[in-house]
Amino acid sequence: MIDRTRQADIPQVGTGPIVRIPFLRRSLARAAAWKRSLVSKITLAFVMVALASYGLGAMVGWSMFVDAANEQWHNQARINAQIASSTLRNIYTYVVIKADESGQVEQIVSSEPVGNDDSILFTGFTPTDVLAMVATQTKNDAWLFHFDQDTQRFVDIAASTGVSPGDAAWIRRDEALFLGALQAGKVTSGFATIAGERHFLGLLPIVSTDDKLFGAVAVSIGKASVLNQTRDALLRQALLAVLTVLLMTGCFVAVFARRLFRPVPTLVQATLKIASEVTDSATPFQDRTDEIGAMARAIEALREAVVERARLREIRDMAVKLEYMAHHDALTGLANRALLMKTLSEALDTQRAFNVLLLDLDRFKVINDTLGHGCGDQLLVTIANRIRALLGEGDLAARLGGDEFAIIQLVDGDAIEDARELALRLLQSISAGVVLEGNEVIVGTSIGVSCAPADGYTPGQLLQNADLALYRAKAEGRGTLVVYEQGMDMVVQDQHALEIDLRLALQRGEFEIHYQPFIKLGSDTVDGFEALVRWRHPNHGLISPDRFIPLAEETGIIVPLGAWVLERACADAMSWPKTMKLAVNLSPIQLRQGNIVDTVARALKISGLRASRLELEVTETAVLAGADSRRALELIAGLGIAVVLDDFGTGYASLSHLAEMPFKKIKIDRGFVANLPTHSTSRAIVAAITNLARELGMEVTAEGVETEEQLIILKAAGCTNAQGYFFARPHPHSQIEFNVMKPVDGRQKHA
Repeated sequence: MIDRTRQADIPQVGTGPIVRIPFLRRSLARAAAWKRSLVSKITLAFVMVALASYGLGAMVGWSMFVDAANEQWHNQARINAQIASSTLRNIYTYVVIKADESGQVEQIVSSEPVGNDDSILFTGFTPTDVLAMVATQTKNDAWLFHFDQDTQRFVDIAASTGVSPGDAAWIRRDEALFLGALQAGKVTSGFATIAGERHFLGLLPIVSTDDKLFGAVAVSIGKASVLNQTRDALLRQALLAVLTVLLMTGCFVAVFARRLFRPVPTLVQATLKIASEVTDSATPFQDRTDEIGAMARAIEALREAVVERARLREIRDMAVKLEYMAHHDALTGLANRALLMKTLSEALDTQRAFNVLLLDLDRFKVINDTLGHGCGDQLLVTIANRIRALLGEGDLAARLGGDEFAIIQLVDGDAIEDARELALRLLQSISAGVVLEGNEVIVGTSIGVSCAPADGYTPGQLLQNADLALYRAKAEGRGTLVVYEQGMDMVVQDQHALEIDLRLALQRGEFEIHYQPFIKLGSDTVDGFEALVRWRHPNHGLISPDRFIPLAEETGIIVPLGAWVLERACADAMSWPKTMKLAVNLSPIQLRQGNIVDTVARALKISGLRASRLELEVTETAVLAGADSRRALELIAGLGIAVVLDDFGTGYASLSHLAEMPFKKIKIDRGFVANLPTHSTSRAIVAAITNLARELGMEVTAEGVETEEQLIILKAAGCTNAQGYFFARPHPHSQIEFNVMKPVDGRQKHA
């Protein structure tokens, strides 16, 4: 557990900077943005202009102020000098005043020195008293100096403050104001340092009657520190006023510029949005009558142009897409029938030789019905990619619908030879295994070829003749190529007529059931019979199941036909010995129907046949028929009916399904049995199948037994049951025998 009281005392290091840094960053970002903005540039320009203007005005004003102050100081100094001269003249009667034309006192002329001991005796006033009277009238200090002709220096005599001269001189030898008075011989004003203090003085020279300098009276109008303090205060007030005016100007300009150019950032953002093709909002400020309004209307025109361009581009893209969709298959991306017909017409117009190949996948319907349409679509896409990979330059592949494809092959040499070469590569590529949902399936294809212009001058005629060749390829066992020849249309017409007759055969009662026994090898007795449907055509006679069963599955007639076979066979089996079993084949199409379990139960109920006597045989495709089909087989097994895996080894189900499905018996395909005497591989496969069945507790029936040698090998391999012409051929119910004897002298005999 964490002590939260102590945890609270732990300082949260970095909390302050974490809070301050984002604020600082935002502030810096805003400052940088403002610095880059137009408002900042205009504000700075106005402030700089105002600063220059106010600075120049301040300099002129300050210069005028200084000049006025100096003029005032000089006037005051002259006034103080006149006051001093008037006082001296009243005290020292032997002095006179020399003035200029304007009446201003320039100097004091005396026949005797002023301020010496004789003057004190003569007047009764000390120099300090006289200077004190001067200071009283001027309200400032005054000093009296004697000029030593020998040293050419001013010597301290007295001061209005009563300070006596000391060892150190009150003024320096090089004091400029006093040197100027010595040279000018008349009243001089300015700054000078007396006794360590700097004053603004009015300096009144005292001369003899022969113009020799006796001395000088210095009258202050104020100390320099006091005078400068007043001037500095005035300067500070002036600077403060300037700064205030500048600040007010900057604020006013910033507010004015922001208000004036406030639409500019908005219009810039609107332009950037248009550049990014974001045109969902109209441009603001269009109603203004100034340049901003003109700019906004120009941007709006640009936005409308971009919107129109986008709309035109969408129309163009949609047209291209519709054009593509109109001429291509949505699933595989191959050309569709419309593009195929257009290309055929264009190819015929060029009068160049080319081939038309029609492909139809073998066993695709079974895979589509058993594994589902999703796997069927995946298989079609895979096959389409394989076809596309084999096309030459200028060739075209199209999907005509379902599992049917077409190819236009341009040829330069022998058309039939080129067709055979391409067909061979197609057969090899398409027959390669395809993994669908973890199951490897194998499909083949049948190919029909027509050559242009030899086999047709129109697209329809070429496709029709290629289709006739395709029907011939299917009839010859599939997985092959057939090139169109004259007269093939008669075969197709017969096939179409057969399909029409098949739809009516069940109603007319043209189907019948033949039964072939399967023998228990341990006792050489008949264990039961397999029901095999036959079609007795009124014109063609007995038709082999190899011809009409695939056609029945393609047309869906297999469902009602299978139900009829099941009911009829169960009814026939009721007349057999009670030990005899009945085997009936189920098509994957029947398993795909949702009512197969009800159909089987109804046949048992109507006939009264025990479920234990019935065996239902399914091919390996039923294992891959999907969850619904496997569930139907489990329900059938739950009724007590034996489920038999027929033609084992010819499909593509994995051996693991043997343990998953409720199989009671395995039937070995006749292809393995036929090769037993001559092929060691077939013997090994049969032995492996019987061993596997024995381990799984299943019986094994070998189909297609025709020779005694085959029978001996099967018994040695441990096969439990056998079926084939060696024992008996299929016969109608009225001709079946329940005891089958071994053949003698190569012939088969029955008890």
